[in-house]
Amino acid sequence: MARNNKNQFGLIILGNSGVGKSFLANILLDREIFKHEFSARSVTHRTEFQEITFDDHHYAIFNIPGLIEADQTRVDINKREIDQAFTQRPNSLIIYVFGQQNGRIRDEDVVAFNAINAAYPLNIESLLLVVNGLPATRPKNYEGEVMLMLQDIIQVPIAAERVCFLNHIDRENLNERQALRKQLLSFIVELSPTEHVKAHDIRLKVEEVAMLKKQIEEMAKEFNANKVHFEDEIRQQQKRYDDLITHQKAETESYHRIIERQAEEAKEMRQSQEAQVQQMQQQLETMQQEHQRLRDEMATKTKAEAQAMQRALEASNQAQLALMNKMCFMAGTLVRMADGTDKSIEKIQVGDIVMGASNQPHVVMFLDVEQLE
Repeated sequence: MARNNKNQFGLIILGNSGVGKSFLANILLDREIFKHEFSARSVTHRTEFQEITFDDHHYAIFNIPGLIEADQTRVDINKREIDQAFTQRPNSLIIYVFGQQNGRIRDEDVVAFNAINAAYPLNIESLLLVVNGLPATRPKNYEGEVMLMLQDIIQVPIAAERVCFLNHIDRENLNERQALRKQLLSFIVELSPTEHVKAHDIRLKVEEVAMLKKQIEEMAKEFNANKVHFEDEIRQQQKRYDDLITHQKAETESYHRIIERQAEEAKEMRQSQEAQVQQMQQQLETMQQEHQRLRDEMATKTKAEAQAMQRALEASNQAQLALMNKMCFMAGTLVRMADGTDKSIEKIQVGDIVMGASNQPHVVMFLDVEQLE
């Protein structure tokens, strides 16, 4: 029976060879899975994917060969590899990666985008455009200008939250890698997967690429020649982008403060629990010592006295059992849930499914601690 892929999500990273698709996929996965290296030739030749979870959803993140190459046979193979990704995960987020030369978007990357977008009309709700490998120092209105120029030459409505500008980083620097990952994820979580329906085959002939690149180059020249007339629009786009980045940074800082506060509260709760447990353990030891003293005295007592002491021992047993139950189920005790999360015991509700002995799931039927076995 064929698998139903409509209920499975993908994250498909598209773009030409050399723009950094494999590297960005590894950044998102937070580990080195896909091969990538500095090379004049394509490194990825077959569609690969790995599972990733973010924002509480599971995605297959695809690493796909670039579309444009010098050989038509290779281009046709790449078309089929792109088709394969869309077939496997029609419901997907799409990241299209543009390379740049001295800040200028590469013409061939626009040609490839237009060819793919014509075959699989891309939805702005699920599409993120990435401009990769930028120098950290660039003109103050660079992002606003590129967004406006891209909108003009790819004929796709562009909002600040749908274009991510990534700086060139030291790939061996873990802090820079983590910062890049956070930046990418802050844009990705704003996307919503949509179904991509094939309109027609990807149409691209090697002999047409030079002509198509020339057309894009002419459009870019025309944009640059006329941009003096829409400097206000560029500044407005730049402001929207700057405001978005400021908001994302504020959210990240707020998130870190929440985590730090929760960690401090958890530390205080843990210290309080440890003090309570220690106090209870001391109380239990005292009870056990008294219990043993009563047992030792029973041997020297009359029958009536021994019976009275036996009742006292039974009461001692019950008191010790109650204290041990209390130690196990005191406030703040974490209980492993069937979904793999932990929940403090005071938040457990009737009907919750918790993991018990031998890692077996159990439905909570009541909340009376004294009835728990």
